[in-house]
This record gives sequence, C-alpha cells and structure tokens, in this order.
Amino acid sequence: MSLLKKGRAETPGRRVSRVKNLCNLRNLRFFQGAQVRKRALWLGTAVLFLLLRADGARADSPYTTWALGPGGWLFMTQDAYTPFAEVDLPISGAEEMFITAAGVMYVADTGNGRIVKLDAFFNVAATYGEEVLQRPTGLFVDGEGVMYVADAGHDAIFILEPDGRVRTQFGRPSEPLFGRNRQFLPRKITVDARQNLYIVSEGSVDGLVQMNTNGNFIGYFGANSATMSLKMILQRLFLTAEQLSQFIKNEAASPSNVTIDHQALVFTITAGTDGRQSIRRFTISGKNIFPDTIGSTAFRDIHVSDDGLVLAVAADGVIFEYDLNGALLFAFGAQDSGDQRLGTLRNATAVARHGEYIYVLDKDKNAIVVYQTTAFAQRVHEGVRLYVEGFYQEAKPYFEGVLNDNGSFIMAYQAIADAYYKERKYANALEYYRYAEDRAGYSEAFWELRNLILQQRLAQAILGLFAFSLVSQTVRRLERRRRWFDPLRQWLRRLGDIKVIDDLRFMFRFIKQPADSFYYIKSGLRSSGLRGSLGFALLLYAWVVVVRVLSLYVTAFPFSPYANPANIRVENEVVYVVLLIFLWNAANYLVSTISDGEGRVRDVVIGTAYSLFPYALFALPIALLTNVLTLNEIFLYTFALNLMWAWMGIMLFIMVQEIHNYSFAETVRNVLLTLFTMALFVLTGYILSVLFTQLFDFIAAVAQELRLRG
Repeated sequence: MSLLKKGRAETPGRRVSRVKNLCNLRNLRFFQGAQVRKRALWLGTAVLFLLLRADGARADSPYTTWALGPGGWLFMTQDAYTPFAEVDLPISGAEEMFITAAGVMYVADTGNGRIVKLDAFFNVAATYGEEVLQRPTGLFVDGEGVMYVADAGHDAIFILEPDGRVRTQFGRPSEPLFGRNRQFLPRKITVDARQNLYIVSEGSVDGLVQMNTNGNFIGYFGANSATMSLKMILQRLFLTAEQLSQFIKNEAASPSNVTIDHQALVFTITAGTDGRQSIRRFTISGKNIFPDTIGSTAFRDIHVSDDGLVLAVAADGVIFEYDLNGALLFAFGAQDSGDQRLGTLRNATAVARHGEYIYVLDKDKNAIVVYQTTAFAQRVHEGVRLYVEGFYQEAKPYFEGVLNDNGSFIMAYQAIADAYYKERKYANALEYYRYAEDRAGYSEAFWELRNLILQQRLAQAILGLFAFSLVSQTVRRLERRRRWFDPLRQWLRRLGDIKVIDDLRFMFRFIKQPADSFYYIKSGLRSSGLRGSLGFALLLYAWVVVVRVLSLYVTAFPFSPYANPANIRVENEVVYVVLLIFLWNAANYLVSTISDGEGRVRDVVIGTAYSLFPYALFALPIALLTNVLTLNEIFLYTFALNLMWAWMGIMLFIMVQEIHNYSFAETVRNVLLTLFTMALFVLTGYILSVLFTQLFDFIAAVAQELRLRG
C-alpha cells in the first residue's frame, strides 16, 4: 500500500470539503461516454478513500511563486500551485513518467529495469518489460497503450504492446547517413501522430535522432547551434592550428529531453546552455519558434498539455510554466534542504500535468510530488487559453480579474491591450501597450489613431497652413514698404554686443565655415568677434547634458530605451556625459603634447564644445519628432540620428586637425590614439576601484576582528 505524506493537520470539515473539490476536478478528466464516467466515479471514490485515510493535509507552500513583471523582472505573486501530496512508490531511481490523456500514469522504474503502471491509488497496477529492459530512461505511451522505451542499459529502443509483450526492438541505425562514427545512446523518446520517433541520443550534436517504428533512420531533427564567444573568436584569430587542437571543440550542445504538443510540434530542452535559450519549439522544417525567455540552465524535463501550457522542471526544484508563445506565467518550487517539507524536491527527473494537477517525479525520494492549481492560476490559465486561441475580447475579463489580484502581471496588460486594439479602442490600447512594454503593439495602435486623426483634421490643417502662408507673405510685403521691424532689428544688433550672444552667433558660423572657425579659436583673433570663450564652452557642455536628459524624457515610447520614464537615472546620465567629455579632452590634449600638437588645453576644451553643437541643436528636435512617428517610419529617426552623429564626428576630426595643425594622416593617428587612451583611463579606473574595494573590505575585516577580540 502506498504512503501519503502529511503536512499540517486540518479539520475533518476542511478535509471533506477539499476531497469533494478533488473529486469534482478528477471527474473532469473523464467527461465523455458512460463507461468513462463510471471510471471517473471510481477514481474519485478511490482518492476520497486515500485522503480520508491520511491523518493530515498539506502544509503551507515552502516556496515563493514568481511571475514576469515590468522591465523583464520577476515579481512575487500569489501561489499558482500549492503542495497537495507526496506519494512514496516502490521504485528505484526512476528517470521518466508519462500520463496518458485518460489519466493513466506510467513510470520508467530505471533502477529496477521495468515500466510501472499505477492505479488511481498510486499503487502498482502492472509492470512491463522486467525480462527485457535494463535501465529504461525514456518513455512514451500512445493512445492505444503501446509503450515506446529508451533503454540506457541496452542502448536500444523497445516498443512494448499494451500487455507488455515486445513488439520490436532496435539499436544503432545502420544507414550511412547516421554517421560512421556516431554513437547511438538513446536516453529520451517521444512519438508523433505518424509514429515517427524522436530520440534524444546522448552526445548527439546533430540534434534528435528521427526513426520509424521499424528502426530505420529518417534523419536528424532540431539541432542546436554552436555559439562563439569573443574569447573563442580571438583564439581562432591568433592561435595556430596545433594550439587550437589542444582546446575542446566548439560543438553544439546535445538536447537533454524532448516532448511533443497537440499540434505535433517538437519541444526540446538543453541543459548547460543559456537559460534564455534552453527551451526550443520546432516547426516541421526544424525552425525554432520559441522565443528567448527566462529559464534555467539545468532543465530536466518538459511537458506540454493539450490546453497549451508548457511545464519545465529544473534540477534545483524550480518549476517553470509558459504559454505556447513562450511567455513565462509562473516560476515556483524549492529544493529539499533536509527538512522534508511537502512540496520540496530533491532530484526531479520528470514533470507532467493532468487536469488541475502537476505531478513531479523525484528520483532520490522515489516519490511523486503533486501540486494543485489555485483559483488565481486557474483564472490565468483560462485567460491564456482564450488569448492564445485568438479570442482576445473573451479573454479580457479574466485578465482584468488577474490585474485585480496582481497589478504587476505584465501578460495581463498585453492581453487587455490586444483586446482593446481589436475593439478599435486605440487610445486605451496605447495605455495598456505601454504598461505591457510592447513597443511594436504601441506603434501599431498609434498608427491607427494617427490615421483617424489625419482623416478628421487633415483638411483643416491644410487650410491653416495655406492661411498662415498667405498672411506671412502679406506681412512681408507690407514690412518692406513700411519698415515696421526696424526697431526690432536695431535691438537685435545691440544684443550682439553682449558676450554670450556674440559667442552664440559664432557657434552658427561652424555650419558653413568649420575650419576657419577653429582657426579663430586657436589664434584668438577678435575680428568680427569671431573667437569663442571658455565660459561659453562650459555653457555648451551644460547645454549638451541638459539636452541628453530631456531627450530621454521626450522620446516616444517605441523609440525610447526606457519603458518607463521613472526608470531614467538622471544622475547616471549626467555622470556618463560629463565623464565622456572629460576623458576626450584629457586624452586628446595628452596625446597631442607628445605628438607635436600645437593646441593648448583651452583650445581643446573650447574646440570640443563647439564641435558638439550638432548634438546640442538637433538631438532634442529629433527626439520630439518621434512623437509623431511609428516604427514603420523608424528609418527617418535613425537617418536623422546617424546624420547628427556623423556631423559631430566630422566636426571633432576637423577640430583636431586645425587646433593641432596636423595633416590628414596625423589627425587620424591622433584620433585613434585618443580613443585608445580613453579606454586605458576607463580600464585603469576600474582596476583601481576593484583594488580599493578589496582594501576597504580588508580594513573592515581587520577592524571587526579587533572589535571581537578587544
């Protein structure tokens, strides 16, 4: 008889109420057919007996549940699943578990070399393959009860009849396409509707091994791609072939587990790779369509339910749940640290969902840990199911309820925004797309809203522009006769005598005559007031800093690097700009002093300031322009920015050439050395900060030791 581990005790009334709810949920597994309904009644009665036999119920969740929130960060949320039971089984080191659509559970009892079928009481109803299997590690059961087993002991595939008889078995493919020196080490297996087998072969860098039921090799499928780090690129550039041969070959990682969804699309997980890319979903052509998302580098198993919920369990006991589009819904779970709390895992090897329950196979505990879906998660799941199927408006009430429970659940904002967009409520859609941090959706909604406004106001705008043009031409002609603006012109000429205004006029001279203007800065000539001043240069630097900060705030959401203006760290932006200006001026002057440069510190500082005038003049208008653009017109924004940066770079180049009296080749050399020196300054500052941090920690540790001994 199996044992149900208890948690915190509960009253008989609460226990009976929970049992009634469980029976109702279990009945949902078998809804069609009179014979199947009888089975549901029997199963519910069995679970009722099992729970009433137990002396207690579950304990409070020993873990925190996380959900994806703003900024791509994980935020704590209500429990999505609560620990329900932990069932000890007469198994040893089980590696795989499979639950059929009818709710029948099979376990690959790896240590005992058999397949175990469990009844509704979690007792052993039947065992299969004891005489032929050695170490079954992969298991798939089709709708007819046929078992497909990957046996690591024999390095072979076994196909067992529903009664346990061996239908067929086969090992390494003999086809030349498989590879002459390739090993066949089957560890996991799944089967599609056409009875094509997808096998995880340990160490296979070409992906899954695809075979038919006769053991014929079809091909490789779903291979991972090898990644090249900067270190590897540098090694290949500078090391010889003999030196490179001493390093480990850079090959793609082998998939570690596989499953298939109701659309016949194959999922794989790859342990040891980047957690954001460890889950993949392949089309029939082998293209991955699962986006990069928060995950784990130590995934053990993956399961996809018929309603489109993806589960993956990691070695550290954390369970991740996604929708079919790759959006993370929940992450929860904890590793058993020895206190044996209900719901913790020691060495999870398999995960599966059936109905409102998650079942996790624990290899070290020789047990199945059961989690029950909460009402909050049920609301999320129902909304997700409708949303993934394209019923946005029907899903909106569910997600509005989710936001009432958790205002940081970012997927709810996405779903509600899509619903408003479909309802043509574009203003509301803009608001929720911004909360969802969906720049593409925001841009599409803004395009529709802008189109509506243009249709309503375009005629009035054209008439207004025509009237303004007519009035301006009339005023211009009258002014030529009557000279109305002469007093204003005289006042502006007097303003030119003010030092700041004079320097401002000098700045605009750089647009037409940059080389001559830098010459005036260097020579210090006062002809026509063309000289510039150190005070105005500092004012220009301050102008650049202010423009940088303001441009971040006024840039439209689709073009902004910040999803929320509250995330802008003004102090950081100010420090970055000031530090960059200081590094350029210091590095350029130091490099110039040792390379026959003629410019003084004052000349470099003033010349650099005036070289930044394209940014000071145009960065803010470009940022404001984004508020009437969509991502469809992003080329206008990028072209304007690139033009501004190119103009500023040319101005700096001319400044170095004229201030230091260099030739073209000498100027190129000076600019490159300046950039290199700036990089050295940054590296030196980083090293010093690390050293001083360690010194501070050492002094603090010594002081603490003296206090403890004193």
